[in-house]
Amino acid sequence: MSGPKPVFSQALRESTIALPVDATTVNAVRHRVGLRAWLLTAALFLVPMVTYWPATFHEFGLRDDYSNLREAHEDPAVILKFCASTARPIYGWLLQATYGQTTTVHSLQWMRFLSSLFLGAISLVMFRGLRSLGWSFNSSLGFAILVTLVPSAQVIASWAVGWPYAATALLAIAGFFTADGALSLGLQSGPARAAGQWILALVLMVVAALIYQSSALFYVVPLAGALVAQRRSFAQAMRWMAIHLGLVVAALGLAYCTMSVLYAAGAFVKSGRVAFEHHWGGKLIWFFQQGLPNALSLFVLNDDNHRDRGWYLACAAVVGLLLLAGAVVEWRRHGRTRGLIWTTGLCVLPVFALGVSLAASERYATYRTILAMTAVLLCFLVASVRALTRQWSIGSRWLAATLIVAIASFAARHHAYALIAVPQGNEWNLIMQGAKEVRFGGASRPRIFAIAPMPGDISTATIYHDEFGSLSSNSEWVPKEMFKRAIHDLHPEIPNIDSRYDFTVGYQLGTYVLPVGQHYDVVIDMRRLRPVHTDN
Repeated sequence: MSGPKPVFSQALRESTIALPVDATTVNAVRHRVGLRAWLLTAALFLVPMVTYWPATFHEFGLRDDYSNLREAHEDPAVILKFCASTARPIYGWLLQATYGQTTTVHSLQWMRFLSSLFLGAISLVMFRGLRSLGWSFNSSLGFAILVTLVPSAQVIASWAVGWPYAATALLAIAGFFTADGALSLGLQSGPARAAGQWILALVLMVVAALIYQSSALFYVVPLAGALVAQRRSFAQAMRWMAIHLGLVVAALGLAYCTMSVLYAAGAFVKSGRVAFEHHWGGKLIWFFQQGLPNALSLFVLNDDNHRDRGWYLACAAVVGLLLLAGAVVEWRRHGRTRGLIWTTGLCVLPVFALGVSLAASERYATYRTILAMTAVLLCFLVASVRALTRQWSIGSRWLAATLIVAIASFAARHHAYALIAVPQGNEWNLIMQGAKEVRFGGASRPRIFAIAPMPGDISTATIYHDEFGSLSSNSEWVPKEMFKRAIHDLHPEIPNIDSRYDFTVGYQLGTYVLPVGQHYDVVIDMRRLRPVHTDN
């Protein structure tokens, strides 16, 4: 009885294929498929929008927002020149274009909303890209959601100046798939037909590098996804990876040469920050002590005060162990070749994804510069967890995935709102309260004195560099810009209002300077931030 079964099954399949299909049924199926695609697209956009909604529409600005708002309207060339001095001219042009359309601090919310939309676009494009590379639906969806919730994405969503970072990552993704398509086309039809795609990929990456170099390295993220999913020999995989990384190096090099020519021609003035690292031993120590742990810890923030240091290190260690376990499982399950490819990619790609920061002389480990490295590690982590939980039931895997996404979403929402939006909003509110007390039209010009806060006056228990929990007004120039912006927002009908008051900041060499023996109409004490804690 075992012999005829294959023949019977084949005949059954053929007869099924031959059955006529009603056009209405086909249209109904297409409608359901299209509806599901639209619902999935909406969901991927909604995750970052809903997560960051409280921070997006909270009224606040950051230190650069106030000066950018003024310069975009009073001296438009300043923003472009400043960004071009750090080899990011297109970034400056984009900021000028958006700040030029923004007139108040309240309106900054639309720039932050644009950041959330771009994060949603990254989520959607990465989901579809990973699916096209051979990833499963669940793994692609998990990565696409989580990549918009990491601390780097939290900074991008919370900073009005951050939306070009996300736009750069999108250009980098497009650059990878364009180049990979050219590589496949060249193998099938010869290099002539692929030349146009290679040129387009190079142009996309050069443009990305002239916006924000660190985000341009997001090119490596779909590269990691392809390396995980595709089956090649070790030599083929290394050659394929080298071609892609070579394109990135060429694009960054071309962007650097372009800026060097512009600097030499006097079009822009080169900043001292545009310099290469010469002490590689110290840079490697910096990488392992700061850059790598920040990326590995994923949703647990680093803290300058070492608050929750145990959780931070524990999370980094667990993620590291999961990545190693994934490599071991891949080695045992698919053989030595796959294990070598996986391990090589895991060791090389995260380092390359931080290549700009490693090559630069600066050693300032910020989350906004590690988006690409974090996403590469997340890519390998999702693949590792999928391999490690292969024997689990579908229900258990869905429950675990739902729990992880819920925790990540809660953490992202809390960090963006409580550590960025609210403390920065508190600073803006103090300045705005002082500006509301100013009265014009008297015999003398109003005199305002602002006591700038010190680092110890932060209103959060957690602080990390200039991103989470930091102060904007603890300097001499920022309070002036903030007050100027507040006065403009309150009295847009008064021309040349800057000349109608005197403003003094009590801040000198990191110490308080209090008004003594002088009369001021309004005193703004920014030290009042200290008791207003927003994070415990």
